[in-house]
Parts: sequence; structure tokens; C-alpha cells
Amino acid sequence: MVVLCSIATTVLVVALLGAFWFTWRRSMKVGQGMWDPAARRLAVNLFIPLAAGGIFCLALFYYGLPGLVPSATLVFYGLALLNASKYTLDEVRWLGLSELVLGLIAAFWIGAGLMFWALGFGVLHIFYGALMYHRNERVAGPEKAE
Repeated sequence: MVVLCSIATTVLVVALLGAFWFTWRRSMKVGQGMWDPAARRLAVNLFIPLAAGGIFCLALFYYGLPGLVPSATLVFYGLALLNASKYTLDEVRWLGLSELVLGLIAAFWIGAGLMFWALGFGVLHIFYGALMYHRNERVAGPEKAE
């Protein structure tokens, strides 16, 4: 269990550092501040459901129900994305809905929590990340450069 928690913590830290780096890079490219009022609203709206979900997951562990933690993390993460999607790209809303549905399905398949985490925090992020890059970040071709 300690090894799994260590891996999860490492992945979380790397993901947060990556998110910070890509956000910083984008803000420098477009000449905007990184921590403007909209970014603060996004962070607050994301943090509240995530914090509630984290405390709920601690309660699940406390009462001996660790099999429900993967489902709960996906559900609360989905709710957090839905809540924060008002301040960001439309794809974030769809990612939140996808995470929420996946978490609800996972609640009925307790033994497959790691598989659902891989689908939710891995496959869905790769899919929606590629979609967002394709729609919003891709460098314009030569015909669009001028």
C-alpha cells in the first residue's frame, strides 16, 4: 500500500508540475499573467470539490471501505472539472462528465479500481488533451501564418 501511495504521489506531483509548466509557457506566449482573477476563480472552483472528495476518501479509508476510493476519486474529480469548466475550454466540461460517468460505473465494479483509474486519469486525459491541442493549441500552417 505504501508503494502504491508513493507512486500516486509522484504521479500527482509530476502532473501538477507539468500543468504549471504548460500554463506558464502558454501565458508567456500570449502575454497574459498566469494568476489573473479568472485563474483564481478557476482554481477555487476546482479546489472545493477536490478537497471535499479528498476528505470523503479519507473517511472511506477510515471506515474500511478502500474499494470505493477509486470510484469516489473519479466522481469528485469529474465534479471538480464540471464546476471549473465555466472558466476554461468546453472540452474540460466533457472530460468532467466522462470522469463522472466512469466513476459511477466503477462504483459497481469495485475489484477493478486500478483499471478505472488508468482509464480515467490516463486514457481520458490523453484523449481530451490531444483533442484540446488539436482544436486550440496547434501551430497554424503556412497558409494561416499571415
